[in-house]
Amino acid sequence: MTHRERVIATIKGKEVDRVPADYYGTPQATTKYLKELCLKDEFELIQFLDTDIIRAVPGPGKVKFSREKEFMKNVNSPAEVRKLSKEIPSIDDLIDNTPIIQARKKHPDYAILTYGPGSIFLGANSFFGYETSLMHHATRPDLIKELIKCSVEYAIEVIDKLYREAGDAVDIVSLEDDFGTQTSLYISYEMFLEFYKPAFATIISQIKKYGYFVQFHSCGAVSQLIPDFIEIGVDILDPVQVSAKGMDIETLAAKFKDKICFHGGIDTQKLLPYGTPEQVKNEVRKIIKLFECRKIFICPSQNFLPDIPVENLLAMYTVERTCDS
Repeated sequence: MTHRERVIATIKGKEVDRVPADYYGTPQATTKYLKELCLKDEFELIQFLDTDIIRAVPGPGKVKFSREKEFMKNVNSPAEVRKLSKEIPSIDDLIDNTPIIQARKKHPDYAILTYGPGSIFLGANSFFGYETSLMHHATRPDLIKELIKCSVEYAIEVIDKLYREAGDAVDIVSLEDDFGTQTSLYISYEMFLEFYKPAFATIISQIKKYGYFVQFHSCGAVSQLIPDFIEIGVDILDPVQVSAKGMDIETLAAKFKDKICFHGGIDTQKLLPYGTPEQVKNEVRKIIKLFECRKIFICPSQNFLPDIPVENLLAMYTVERTCDS
């Protein structure tokens, strides 16, 4: 199988020759590994580790645009929220999808993952200020709902532009938002259902209309949300922060195996920085066995950090990942 075929088959729950893998690390970690392994760039590292996904990030458009942090902090009406939300350059001026098209041409045998429109929950925290945003969920839901509505409208524009320009160059669109802490959700489950589930259902529907798979990124303890992610069409949960409450890989496999792909699960908080290479290999073997080679990607529970030794990186990716027929 090609890398791309392997990834698509895994997402669909079909048989694969081996479990697919993915590399993603901080720039500092990647620089460290390139130096220690005498490699020249990240693609050489991907080839060396024999992983299956290429990340292609849209570039900035011809118009540079930024805003002050907490620029909505003193907003008092939904009309003001909408006015400020719409005072931005056009999508065509803000985003350049050329890097995605180039990535597909350069790497035809790899799965291409790109990042979708900006975060909605984290966006609210940034625009209003963290404390103000969380308070608004309880005391000024009208402001939060208007911002979410504007965010969904923006997201649809971004997705439409992606398909218009890149077409089937993309395999996976990743939505990035963080709803979990180490022990719980940031907001109540009821608030997630009221404010965010309908919004993401609309965005995901638009992404899937164009034939893309959907990855949802949320760190932390989000096991309570997984049935909702499945219901609204999420194909892949990223990451699997196994050290967070309720996110141990055995429990997730027992509850959700064959229902959603898990992208991650090799612990970056304790195992990878402090464990031995053999312990890392054993964890990979355990995960492959738990999921029976279906709907699982071998990758870290968070970005690789420089405190993870190269020996453990190599142990994670060189362990046998083939699947018995």
